[in-house]
Amino acid sequence: LADNGLTKPWAGRVWLNPPYGNQTDKWMEMLAQHGNGIALIFARTETGSFFPWVWDYAKAVFFIKGRLRFWTKEGREGGPAGAPSVLVAYGERNVEALRQCGIDGKLVTLT
Repeated sequence: LADNGLTKPWAGRVWLNPPYGNQTDKWMEMLAQHGNGIALIFARTETGSFFPWVWDYAKAVFFIKGRLRFWTKEGREGGPAGAPSVLVAYGERNVEALRQCGIDGKLVTLT
């Protein structure tokens, strides 16, 4: 908490895997305003985080095929994510990174 990224300036290209739940919106707003990075969030396209901060600011979304699986800090495989996931690109450089990422899924560019 003492090193809260929401209270500090962001510089350069950002990778964001925000806390899921009611805090996601604040982090997505920060990245949308920053305009240079990729976020990993649930593909819940109807939510309050998606409408203002993805649909209105992002350059592309990459819908990942299947559910992600996370790993414990001890290196053991955990269970699947609770919902489908999407990578959100802000800035053209990050759209190109998703285009070339090699992950199974579908890239959708936004205007």
